[in-house]
Formats: sequence, C-alpha cells, structure tokens
Amino acid sequence: MASTQGDDVPRAVRALWGGDGASRRGPKPALTVRSIAAAGVALADAEGLAAASMVGVAQRLGFTTMSLYRYVDSKADLQLAMVEEALGAPPEINRRLGWRNQLTAWAEAEAAALAAHPWALDVRPASPPLGPQTLAWMDLGLQILERTGLEPHRAASALLVVDGYVRQQVALGLQYADGGAGWSDRLRVVLPPDALPALTRALDAGVFDDDPSGFPADEFAFGLDLILDGLERAAAR
Repeated sequence: MASTQGDDVPRAVRALWGGDGASRRGPKPALTVRSIAAAGVALADAEGLAAASMVGVAQRLGFTTMSLYRYVDSKADLQLAMVEEALGAPPEINRRLGWRNQLTAWAEAEAAALAAHPWALDVRPASPPLGPQTLAWMDLGLQILERTGLEPHRAASALLVVDGYVRQQVALGLQYADGGAGWSDRLRVVLPPDALPALTRALDAGVFDDDPSGFPADEFAFGLDLILDGLERAAAR
C-alpha cells in the first residue's frame, strides 16, 4: 500500500507537537524530545554544533546513545528539535503598533534569538519548517504582513526576504566579531592603488574602520528600513 501524505513527518516533530505518546499506559518515559533538545542546545552553546552529536547528548544526559534513538531517528532530527528549543516562542508584540513597527520588533527578536544561539545558522533542515515554534514565528510574521494589504503569496515572499535578511546580518555580525578587528588596516595593505576606486573611496571615508561594539546595530536598522520601504511601496501598488 502506498504511504499516505505526511507519513514522512519525523517522529521528533510529531513529539514536539504533543504526539509523543504521553497518554500511553505504563511508566513515564525517562526522556522526552524536548529534554534531549535542551541538552543539545546546552552543548552547542558551550562547545559548538559539532559537540551536540547523538553520543555527546546521550553522555550529557547520562543515557546510552541507543536510548536517544527511541525519541529521535537521526542527528538531523536532533538538530531540528534543537533549533525549535533555541528559538522558543515568538515575541509578544504590541498589536496597537503599525505593521512596520511590529515587523521591526519581529525581526529584532529573531536576530536576538539567533545571536544567542549562532550555531542554529549552520543547521540545514531537509525540508521547510515543520516544528511548532518555527511555524509560530512564521504565523506571527504573516499576521503582521496581512496588515499591509499584500495578498497571501506576496506576504509569504516578503517574510522570506525579512527572515533571510535577519539571518544574513547575524552571520555578518559573527564574522565581524571573529575577524573584523584591523580589517581596514589589512585592506590598505592589499588594495592596489587606483584599481578599485569606489572601494578605496569608502576606505578613505572610514567606512570600514573598527567599531568597538562589533557589527554596528545601525547597519541592521538601515537595511531593514530599506526592505520595509520596498514593502510599503509594493503594498501601495
């Protein structure tokens, strides 16, 4: 018999939605997908994503690796659950604000969540989101964008643009924090005279000089405003 649609939803995802057999008779399970995910998040926060392997998480919890396979089928499913745990619930946003301010708050909250757990940027899910927390973030973003008057397909596309921007900016912030110090000085060493005139003028204007706080927060706000300006014009059309 052919499998029915949805049979390939990972067991861990079903558990995160509450379908983990909590109503079964018998003793309470020793672990849950959420407790496993929380242990993985703690490991990844402390030592990086590679440390949050099935073996590493099992050792942190004091169980055998095979015990984890009763709850998650693979490392990919473990990482999916970890991202859900790391993101948490979407923010409470003041619905009396205009859609621009609401979407700005949404983007800033997502940036903060990802900056707190930067390894989440390295997780590559096998499919678009299916977990309850990730979909709750998406639902909130779409609710906000509904207020623009954009039709649903365009609203969904717009949310992808904003989400992609947030993730790119967080990744850039990490890059600046790790290797941005002294970049302008290194540019002056390697940049051939008159070869790249616009870049040279930006360098001379101090555009790339070090910022003690890392990647400037005003860069995030400026780029987000550009996107929101475009959305506003698209909605007006």
